[in-house]
Amino acid sequence: MKNILAIDIGGSKILAGLVDETGQVIKYTKTPLHKATQESLLSIIFSECDDYITHHEISAISASIPGLTDSVNGIWVEAAFSNIRNFPLGRELADRYHCPVFLENDANNCAYGEKLFGHAKNIDDFLWLTVSNGCGSGIFLNGRLFTGYGGNAGEIGHIRVTDEYLICSCGNKGCLEAAAAGPGISTRYKNLTGKSLDAKEIAFYAGKGDETAVSVFKKTGEYIGKAVASAVNILNVPLAIIGGGVSLSYNLMKDEIEKTVQSHIYRMANKNLVIKQTKLGYHASLIGAAAKALMHEKTDME
Repeated sequence: MKNILAIDIGGSKILAGLVDETGQVIKYTKTPLHKATQESLLSIIFSECDDYITHHEISAISASIPGLTDSVNGIWVEAAFSNIRNFPLGRELADRYHCPVFLENDANNCAYGEKLFGHAKNIDDFLWLTVSNGCGSGIFLNGRLFTGYGGNAGEIGHIRVTDEYLICSCGNKGCLEAAAAGPGISTRYKNLTGKSLDAKEIAFYAGKGDETAVSVFKKTGEYIGKAVASAVNILNVPLAIIGGGVSLSYNLMKDEIEKTVQSHIYRMANKNLVIKQTKLGYHASLIGAAAKALMHEKTDME
């Protein structure tokens, strides 16, 4: 049984764990991040990898990265919400551990995971949307990840979904990421109540029936629905999968997502569209990182 050492770098944490070739997370560790620098990130990642590699046999290291990634050269190009720029993380890992290393945008990796282990096993064309600390997307067309001319296809988080004055980390305003990601949910709730709560806390109050919290999550569903509909109108995929930390509150947004999608797509052209919450749960990005390595190995053997 092959074990992949998977790394999931998020906006507020790093997960590192062992994932086997069936997509099961054998064990994992979580390290909080606070205004991480390239140096502090590398220190945390090396510490986690050293520990796993000392105690376990692995066949590869595979990392999920937020933002723009040059997966061919192993470079983390940029994360709009951080100060990371042109970070050669893949080379650093390969030089230290002398094993195959894979670096990929986190949403792309989640799409790999869904293709290998989730809802898209038997579907060649689908869209993955992450809604978490940011919003990103992975696109599969004809059974392969679609990367685009510059390798950065799928930035659906930067579709404009509102005229509200919500400044996005990319520099524009009204993007899906600014409105529907965790910080955007917090901002909108604070604008309505004056209270500073994170998205998880707001979801808790929504679940208890708090009207303002409920309305904030309904609006989040509307924003997500607009972005999904725009992407589906272009791609004509039959399946859209929604994951990420905010998707753990999918029940609060589901009806509004589906209603908004139906009111914005060209329905005659997309009759069979299905929208699903990820099958991979909280560990989608870890599992996806492992899936990237496993699918690469399978392609090499064919």
